[in-house]
Amino acid sequence: MGINFRLFSERLRRVLAGQEVTLPDAAKQPIQNLHAETEIVTSWLREFEDDISCLLMQKIGEVEIDDPDLGNIMDEINCFTYESEKVIDTFINSITQQKTQSSCSKDIFDALQGLQSRITDIKQRMQQLKHMDSKIIDLIKTSKAEAGISSSSKSRDTVGLDDRMEELLDLLIEGPPQLSVVAILDSIGLDKTAFAGEAYNSSYVKHYFDCHAWITEPYSNEYDADQILDIVIKFLMPSSRLSEIMDKNYEMKKIILHEYLMTKRYLIVIDDVWSIDMWDVIQEILPDNQNGSRVLITLTDIRIIISFQFEDGENMRLDLVPTGGPLRATYKGRPFLILYHGSISLEENIREAVETPLGLRYIKCLMLPFCLKPCFIYLSVFPAHQEISTRQLYQLWIAEGFIPDNSEATAESYLEQLIKEGFVEAKKRKAGGTINTCSIPGRWRPVLHTVPYMVEFICSPFMDPKGKSPKKAKRLNAVEREGDFACLDDYDSQLHSLLCCSPETRHLDPIDWEKFCGMFKLLRVLDLGSLVLIQYPSGIENLFLLRYLKLNIPSLNSLPSSLLSNLLNLYTLDMPFSYIDHTADEFWKMNKLRHLNFGSITLPAHPGKFCGSLENLNFISALHPCCCTEDILGRLPNLRNLRIRGDLSYNQSLLSKSLCRLSCLESLKLANESKMPRLSKIVLAEYLFPHSLTHLSFSNTDLMDDPMPTLEKLPLLQVLKLKQNSYSGRKLTCGSYGFPNLKVLHLKSMLWLEEWTMGNAAMPKLECLIINPCAYLKKMPEQLWYIKSLNKFDCWWPQPELRQKLREFEDKEQCGIQLYPYGI
Repeated sequence: MGINFRLFSERLRRVLAGQEVTLPDAAKQPIQNLHAETEIVTSWLREFEDDISCLLMQKIGEVEIDDPDLGNIMDEINCFTYESEKVIDTFINSITQQKTQSSCSKDIFDALQGLQSRITDIKQRMQQLKHMDSKIIDLIKTSKAEAGISSSSKSRDTVGLDDRMEELLDLLIEGPPQLSVVAILDSIGLDKTAFAGEAYNSSYVKHYFDCHAWITEPYSNEYDADQILDIVIKFLMPSSRLSEIMDKNYEMKKIILHEYLMTKRYLIVIDDVWSIDMWDVIQEILPDNQNGSRVLITLTDIRIIISFQFEDGENMRLDLVPTGGPLRATYKGRPFLILYHGSISLEENIREAVETPLGLRYIKCLMLPFCLKPCFIYLSVFPAHQEISTRQLYQLWIAEGFIPDNSEATAESYLEQLIKEGFVEAKKRKAGGTINTCSIPGRWRPVLHTVPYMVEFICSPFMDPKGKSPKKAKRLNAVEREGDFACLDDYDSQLHSLLCCSPETRHLDPIDWEKFCGMFKLLRVLDLGSLVLIQYPSGIENLFLLRYLKLNIPSLNSLPSSLLSNLLNLYTLDMPFSYIDHTADEFWKMNKLRHLNFGSITLPAHPGKFCGSLENLNFISALHPCCCTEDILGRLPNLRNLRIRGDLSYNQSLLSKSLCRLSCLESLKLANESKMPRLSKIVLAEYLFPHSLTHLSFSNTDLMDDPMPTLEKLPLLQVLKLKQNSYSGRKLTCGSYGFPNLKVLHLKSMLWLEEWTMGNAAMPKLECLIINPCAYLKKMPEQLWYIKSLNKFDCWWPQPELRQKLREFEDKEQCGIQLYPYGI
């Protein structure tokens, strides 16, 4: 694919533009020359794109390479990219550490001359290459067309998903005490991985089972029982015991696992099972303690079930499997409950989905526009069952250099394209319609477990359990367990990214942290997910090239100057469980900072000299109101998203005057944490809100005065959320022609609201209204029913009088009226 090379060429462009470092004059011309040569090679890669796709397909299939010359040149390009990145990283790192420019310039000049010679040789060899046999290329093109057709031939049917989930949870939690298995069959009408993931993450499941494990089947023709046992142990047993267990032989490890699970009710999910051999291995490993433990498996190859028997002993046939379920069966004496929720018959499903060659999915991945390829294969860093935060995903893509203009809007457009093509699914959308979380359809998991590894884009213990990961990959994905860090010594010290995106919360061993900082000094992305650090980690200030840093340090309450003054390349600083009450003045030197996320953070006053405004900072959560001065907010000219959390009542005079300095602000969330909330002194009429606001929410503000007369004047406001305890009055009044652009209105926990009136032509564009609850509200404003755009109205716990009126309303369906809870 040449993906690493093309990303490197794009990086050279950024370096020359001064986006990463200010280059010494002596280094500019050699880097310009190198960039010019890489652009020539890039154009060649575009010309030979089909040939390279064919080469990769042959590597994946482990068949003989038809064009070894092309394979050799691609290997040489990968080696060149690796060495070039190393030179540029070392050079930029030395400048960032403020070493003398003259020595840097001499070193980089000599190194770049060597790289110039290598890329010239590669270019000359490329000119002698010819395209592969036309029949092979024709096959690739035909496969591309078929891949495009198959992706759009069937849509995913989500009707009745809530009922299906309730049934699945019942099967897991209710039922016989013996260990039993629930099997979800792959289908056109249901994403089995997402479906199983929703159950796995359910609060009911988390509370009912003592321990849980999610295992994705290794994509291999052989099932190594010892390897699978190791995976189960890593998930189920305490990390503190792993070191003493993993050196034992297979039988001893099995005994230890059985003893540990003896008194525990466990749930194990095995995702993407292609062969019944996988279950044979698992059955031998797991004990049956007669306490309601369960195994949930998702079957990718549906034809596995012909190995099962019905309860009467008759062999199972595909034409006897009904849509719905559960269908009770056995396999080698073990009870199975089979769920098939396809929108077509099982036999049709096999023809449409299962028998579609996996190769078509590989080809469809390879035919993506280049701007989308790295974004898609990067998704392999996330666990199969995890809903991915788009806010986190966009920041990672930007830090990795996948988004040319570093814009969240561009990143969002890339995600929308991937969703449109069926590579990603949107899971949740925000009130304004933008995507909040997304997930990876199960059918793409085999591709994401193979392609990133084969093109040396990402290495991972999971992708390569036998320890043969490519040593030139610049990204290490440790998604499984803390124990995966034990193999850090096997990976390249030139790593750009170290990620552990698993949502599981565990303490990080200080020894592992010392390894991070000691071995990987050129890191640009460090995301340790939910792994907990007991204290501020020493050595982090030496990772000068970091662009993205996410750590979980609950004890951290101050940001030291050593951190802020050294990590000047940071785009994203994400510590959601840290509450910072002191930030060093060096914060104002972080000119590249774009995204700041803390439980709470107090910013320092601007020191005045040697510092300017933070023009790239566009997101802050959650800012303490005590630092919302006109001077501080005025130095954040491009801030677009802001959450303020703290005692808003105490800081009324400060906040009410300063918010107007944020002339680009689009989203504002105000969360009050007053010591005496019932004595709120928040006066919304005194607030000078910026007219640029499109999203606004309040929580725990306990407003005494009706907020509508103030808020209805905001000309661009599209989403308004009055959340829990935001307003304690009994009446809401919306004036005529107020809220001209409002589309979404949430009124939540307004326990005393009795009356709501609207003037003529108020909220003319309203589409969604949610009231939860409306215990005392007796009627809706008559003007509400004249709003033609209203198509969703959720009303919770309405009074009997109001409930009856809404039931009898003749345009109920047109307005999308739903009464909750169901059955009232």
